[in-house]
Amino acid sequence: MAGNCSQPKCYPEDSGCNIEGCINLSDCKYYGQKNVAKKEDKQDSENEGHRISWTGNTMGLYDLNFLTASRKPILIGVTGVASAGKTTYLATLYCLIRQGAEIGEYSFAGSLTLNGWEDIAWYLSWKSNAEIQFPDHTTNNSGRVPGLLHLSLKNKAGKNIDLILTDAPGEWFDHWSNNINSENAIGAQWIYENCDGFLLFADSDMLSGSQRGNAKRQLKQVADRLIENINDRPIGLIWSKSDLELTHQTKEQIIKHIEATPFKHFNQFETSVQEGSSGEFHKAILESVNWVIEVLNQNRNTLPKISVAKPEDMFLSKRSINE
Repeated sequence: MAGNCSQPKCYPEDSGCNIEGCINLSDCKYYGQKNVAKKEDKQDSENEGHRISWTGNTMGLYDLNFLTASRKPILIGVTGVASAGKTTYLATLYCLIRQGAEIGEYSFAGSLTLNGWEDIAWYLSWKSNAEIQFPDHTTNNSGRVPGLLHLSLKNKAGKNIDLILTDAPGEWFDHWSNNINSENAIGAQWIYENCDGFLLFADSDMLSGSQRGNAKRQLKQVADRLIENINDRPIGLIWSKSDLELTHQTKEQIIKHIEATPFKHFNQFETSVQEGSSGEFHKAILESVNWVIEVLNQNRNTLPKISVAKPEDMFLSKRSINE
């Protein structure tokens, strides 16, 4: 056990709440639940030595501070109502890059949250019955920071980028779309304020079933809230579960609603846990993340060239050549 937390892989005093992601440790149901340690357990902990600054679990805010100390990551907000396929999308993305798939020009170079990725990817990994199992619904814990999943990517030129993707319960976005000041909307508002780009999930199953009217209403409300102060941040519309047929009319109604409010960067992608024809649905998952990266790269200001005031200065000359 670690510190005052009953969970063996959480070290709240060092790196914040890693299990529930609570900003205030007193809000976590596991904190302060440590049982009296046995004598042999105490001896083992004394011999344990120093622990690294990260645990491999889904990140909390303190872990994010650790990562951003070296360079700024790209934060992508994975948004949408409950059961829209957000966690399954994330699990499929990880399974693809784990098998060597590339996101644009970038390939997998590591992760500080491998345990977190593996927890959700386990459901999609091969089972003896060859049936697909879907990740559990992300639980709704009002007021906490979303689960943050990290990817480090590298291209052939040696350039590294860090991605952070959120894994948050859909109920947050339902509350947030109705009232941003709701106590249950704090997590969704944090995502909106801090993320560089967004993926908005449209559930093809719900939109084609008996609840399609309510599904369209919820989707449009979340879209309206995202666009409200979007500025130059991109929104990718993810048609999840695209192996199920969805009428062209329904899609057009949703797209027209989103595009009725002008904003700069919008695209759409048809995805599914199923591969689709020639792997089209899996390719779209990779393309959706790459599109966000490319848009954000385009939005960055070009660094000005620094003139060399003294050509005889070896340091300045070298810096000028590198630029």
